[in-house]
Amino acid sequence: MSEQWGMELTHTCLEYLDHGISVMDADFNLVFVNLKFIEILDLPPNLLVAGKTRLEDVFRYNAERGEYGPGDIEEQIAERMGLAYLREPHDFERTRPDGRRIRVVGNPLPDGGFVTTYSDITELANSREKLEEANNRLDERVRQRTLELAERRIELSEKATTLETVVQNVNAGLGLFDNNLRLTLWNELFFEIMDFPDTLRKKGTPIEDFIMHVMTHDKVGEEISEEILEKLLNNVRSFTPFHQVRKQLDGRYLEVTRQPTPAGMLVTFVDVTDQKEAELVLRQNTQKLEDMVEERTSELRIAKEVAEKASRTKSQFLANMSHELRTPLNAIIGFSELLMMDDYAILDKEKRKEYATDINNAGEHLLQVINDILDVAKIEANQIQLMEQDMDLKAIIDSCLQMVSVSAQKRKLILTTDLPDNLPVLFADPTRIKQIIANLLSNSVKFTDEGGEICTRVSFNADQDIVISVTDTGIGIAQEHIDHVQTQFGQIQSTYNRNHQGTGLGLSLVRLLTESHDGYFKLESELGVGTSAHVILPHSRLKGLAA
Repeated sequence: MSEQWGMELTHTCLEYLDHGISVMDADFNLVFVNLKFIEILDLPPNLLVAGKTRLEDVFRYNAERGEYGPGDIEEQIAERMGLAYLREPHDFERTRPDGRRIRVVGNPLPDGGFVTTYSDITELANSREKLEEANNRLDERVRQRTLELAERRIELSEKATTLETVVQNVNAGLGLFDNNLRLTLWNELFFEIMDFPDTLRKKGTPIEDFIMHVMTHDKVGEEISEEILEKLLNNVRSFTPFHQVRKQLDGRYLEVTRQPTPAGMLVTFVDVTDQKEAELVLRQNTQKLEDMVEERTSELRIAKEVAEKASRTKSQFLANMSHELRTPLNAIIGFSELLMMDDYAILDKEKRKEYATDINNAGEHLLQVINDILDVAKIEANQIQLMEQDMDLKAIIDSCLQMVSVSAQKRKLILTTDLPDNLPVLFADPTRIKQIIANLLSNSVKFTDEGGEICTRVSFNADQDIVISVTDTGIGIAQEHIDHVQTQFGQIQSTYNRNHQGTGLGLSLVRLLTESHDGYFKLESELGVGTSAHVILPHSRLKGLAA
């Protein structure tokens, strides 16, 4: 084939590339542009006339339409021409007014001219970080190839050298086949990406040889049947266009394209592994975000249910507690009104004392209700302060028994104790420990039938923790209600229960005060048999034996 024929084939190849190309001579006159160059830069075809149009004309057109942003047009042209006169290779990216991003790569030619390629990289902008390494490799290949071209300028014509530089700088493996599907032109990446052997690196190699290598190479291809292979070859021989992103056996992703041309067929291979990995990362991050949203939604749903349950519980408590607040208030108001009557003087001394006693009892009960509510609120708000000190547990227990002795005698209840000799000194808040034991004893007195027995016991478990227990022979609690009665405002709704005063805070307060002492509360009960309440405090609070 003549050199002119080779140039025509090369020219055809360049026209069908997916990259814009411009070639300027030493005086910056236009030598060559392809259609992709006009499309990417959105230039009028009549502006680009080989041998007539100057680089300055292109700069002026772009400046006048605002391509370079605001500023003095002549200064913009002068600045860019100044850079061009340096005749230095360049590689940069810029954003066009319509939002598209383009990459511009320019290289000087041996005669002083310049060849520049333009690529639309808008879709790859989001994968920039992943593709930087590949771009660096491309820059290195450009530099190496430029040196090789300098060594070959003696044997190649000026025109052929310029066109081949463009072909070799394309970031894609490129092979041009003639109408007989025989290789006529290629670049290094065509062989490098597909790992084609050097035996195929010659003009005239049939396209079938490349296809067979792809289908049988252990790193690239895969085993296929003769039927599938023949179908593939028929598609190629019929010059059917083809485009596919294919995952290779070595893990890479290649974009494979076969595009018929007037002179034959152009085959390209592009390594898009970095882009695919970026897409995978994006999908994984999207899925992770969706999972996080679902998890958060579930948490909010649970929190909503907990809040609604708490609201219902408190509403129920307020309804239940109305009796506890109104009863003593009614007594206080009623008896005080009697004392305020005009005929107060007719009341004898015993009657006045009875009324005053009733008012005092009602006030004390009301104060106890309020104190219980405030104690629970302070504990939940972490505002309770323990006044811890060494204390005599036996004296506290005796004091609590004395507090409930009158109520126990009225109900003919038997109060007993089971305390070890020489109880150890307990480091705790005496007031709060007394409150715990008194609450447990009051509960037992309240819910134990006449003639029953209540025992206060102190023992030690296997971990040498101290266990304070109050056991009664009262009405007991059904197993399904044990957890409920330990919650704030938790009361078992029964006719028997509502005949007894109480806010439902007693056991909850015992549990919270025990936990504030680093201990835990355990409730055991059997309906109709009795209840055992255990307060377990850690052995670290024991200071030795009482004297």
